Amino acid sequence: MQSHSVAVSPASERISALAPWLVVALSGLAVLWFLYSYQYLEDDAYIHLEFARSVAEGRGFAFDGLVANGDTAPLWVLWLVAIHSIGLDWPETAKLACILGAVVAVLALWRIAADLTPPQAGRQRVALAVTALTVLNPFAVHWLFSGMESLTALGLSVWAIWAVFVAAPSRLGLATAAVLLGVGPLLRPELLLLAGLAGPVLLWRTWKHSCGAMPAVRVLAVIALALVVVLPVITWCTYALHTFGSIIPNTNAAKRGVSLGQVGERLVLVYAVGFPVALALLPVLALRASRPAVVPPGVWVLLLWPLLCIGFYLADHTLVQTRYCLLSMPCVTTATLWWLAVSGRESLWRGAIAATVLISGLLILLTVVPHVANKKAGVQAFTAMSAYVHEKVPAEEPVAVYAIGLFAFKSRHPIVDLGGITQPGAVSYATGQAGMLLWAKRNHARYFVSSSPPEPGAVSVFATRVPFLGWTLDTAQYRTLDPLVLYRLP
Repeated sequence: MQSHSVAVSPASERISALAPWLVVALSGLAVLWFLYSYQYLEDDAYIHLEFARSVAEGRGFAFDGLVANGDTAPLWVLWLVAIHSIGLDWPETAKLACILGAVVAVLALWRIAADLTPPQAGRQRVALAVTALTVLNPFAVHWLFSGMESLTALGLSVWAIWAVFVAAPSRLGLATAAVLLGVGPLLRPELLLLAGLAGPVLLWRTWKHSCGAMPAVRVLAVIALALVVVLPVITWCTYALHTFGSIIPNTNAAKRGVSLGQVGERLVLVYAVGFPVALALLPVLALRASRPAVVPPGVWVLLLWPLLCIGFYLADHTLVQTRYCLLSMPCVTTATLWWLAVSGRESLWRGAIAATVLISGLLILLTVVPHVANKKAGVQAFTAMSAYVHEKVPAEEPVAVYAIGLFAFKSRHPIVDLGGITQPGAVSYATGQAGMLLWAKRNHARYFVSSSPPEPGAVSVFATRVPFLGWTLDTAQYRTLDPLVLYRLP
């Protein structure tokens, strides 16, 4: 790789020397956050756990006893089953899965940043900055121990990009890349786009790498890796079509926006809040920063991969959540920091890192900490309601509820899914409580969870209060309380 001659500043050299201490400090903060957030698992994480428990008990991909295509990450479900088999409780299983996923992501980001950066640009400092800023990102902090697959999917995608576009080709490396591209879509469906982008390049590199072999051997090598890439998805789609009647998860309809304008507005807000400095640097780099003589293909892919995800979300009218953004946007951080380092723009480099740390720190303190505190309180409230349902509500009387994950996992009681994850018919009635109530009754609901009486004559049988459970920049909302009531329908 050729680049401008870059003299690493004494300050940057000191940062590199302090790298082990910074790693220790970040690890200590991660341990403290793990302890603080231990009682929190995302409701969607309990959906994964319910599916995993069903698989472990030999009932297949079922939720609350209902066989349904309600999980977009079947590989995460199987991974939870594997970890649980060593004897951990299910919540502990989810926490350990998150820890392992975070390690995968950190190692991937460190490796790709170090391998892309020439020594004269400060290889270690770039790798340290990329991983530190990702770990300190408010979205990453939120999802770090949430029980979700977000950081694991980030790590898998970065390792795949590294293996295909950065690493020197070898038989083992190419085979590993094929496995990563093959299983990736079963961890997050967006990774199918990465497989489509990187798969042809992988096969071309395989062909070139085996140039000394006989033509038949080269063809067989390409075919073998092509099968490795496509077989996991084909196998799952065949299973889904046979078992569920559709290869498209129910969540695709449940998490779609009404209009493209609504989707676009939410997308801009989420991306801008999570990665403001990296996004602001993109036009600056294009217009003002000195450009390296050669930009490696891996850097272009790091910039292209988030664009593919954004294009998919817009085309599919997906209401973007923070964890979706986390899947690919650290790649933009990696590319922008690499660009600044090899271009010799030390003032921009230091300013970008300082601004990112400052903004991330403020967002973590003002939004993530109270958000997770409220989520923990929400877990306690739904756990108490679930215990009441488990003990007091007859098993033949289903409960209609929107947040199905923890409720179904803890109560082990028949439910009517108002969110449409397992019963997609609910999506058509999501715009009004009156229609949703009629739909729930048609599906034999005898109880209804809401903040207000769903209809005249409904009787409150269990009531508690929960704080605001969403993500907001209006920090005052985190101090509000809303009723959470279980009503018996007349």
